[in-house]
Amino acid sequence: MTHRVYRVGWLVVPLTAFNVLSFRPRPAFSAFGRRRSSVTTPSTPAKRSLSGRYKEKLRPLDGEAVTKFVDTHCHLDMVIPRLSRQSHEEWRASLVGPEKGLEACVNIGCGKAALDVAASFLQYDGIYGAFGIHPLRADEWDSEVEQKLVRMMSMDKVVAWGECGLDYFDKMTRGQVKDERTRGLQREVFARQINLAVSLNKPLVVHTRFAEEDTLELLEKHLPDSHPVHVHCFTSSNTLAQSLLQRFSSLRLGFTGVVTFANAPEVRDVVQQVPLDRILLETDSPYMAPEPFRGRIAHPGHVSYVADAIAQVKGVSRSQVLETCRRNTRQMYGI
Repeated sequence: MTHRVYRVGWLVVPLTAFNVLSFRPRPAFSAFGRRRSSVTTPSTPAKRSLSGRYKEKLRPLDGEAVTKFVDTHCHLDMVIPRLSRQSHEEWRASLVGPEKGLEACVNIGCGKAALDVAASFLQYDGIYGAFGIHPLRADEWDSEVEQKLVRMMSMDKVVAWGECGLDYFDKMTRGQVKDERTRGLQREVFARQINLAVSLNKPLVVHTRFAEEDTLELLEKHLPDSHPVHVHCFTSSNTLAQSLLQRFSSLRLGFTGVVTFANAPEVRDVVQQVPLDRILLETDSPYMAPEPFRGRIAHPGHVSYVADAIAQVKGVSRSQVLETCRRNTRQMYGI
């Protein structure tokens, strides 16, 4: 199978840029990669990282060191199997180059069947959790699910409620869902989860797609102005971005590998207009792997490439992006 490597005109990723600077060697397992209890390392042969065939590209940018970062939104229960890894430890040990800067991640469970699986990752150092019901699974919401989620919010290392929100995207028409019953159910379940997050004093992780007006309306109606909010994988308009930022003082927008896509200039325009201290770095993995891995399986180590793209858009250093967004993550999630 032939793998194409994409070149994005505005994003400087020449091969030589990553071959200039070496980085300090790291141990095969960092604290992030170990279980809290002792475990036996699998004896199976080590597999090449998904990024292995691109190792020449995985060195830090000229003048930049490997810097720590957090993936603020990922789905490890889907990432690990799709990478054909047998365990979290095996995947963590496979990270190379700037991917080794991965310090921690917020793992999301947002479906009834996925809650317990996602929660099982909390046993690992550096893995935190957020749980809720995704808008496309709004029909799973009932009193039993609500009670379970409320209990999960008291678990160690659970840092937020979500993701939850509104998704009116119609795959058939590529436009908005018109069915009022579907939209009404999503609105009802979203409003309930906003209220629960507020009552439990948990940050809210919001998903919004093709639902700008209703998303803003419900947040303005149910959410205190100072409540911490992470609007994740932001691909909506700059109009919505500015409305949210102006209304909610503790709200931040999360950007993914989409910011590296050649066909996503609108997302880069939003990044340009959003202050760096209101941005969070994420992958939403296993989806939307950044260039030069587009079309492959995304994983939390790819946050490094999202940071590179944002630095390029804003005309600042990679280290400034990583340091500022690391501080933003600490303020949002306490990590």
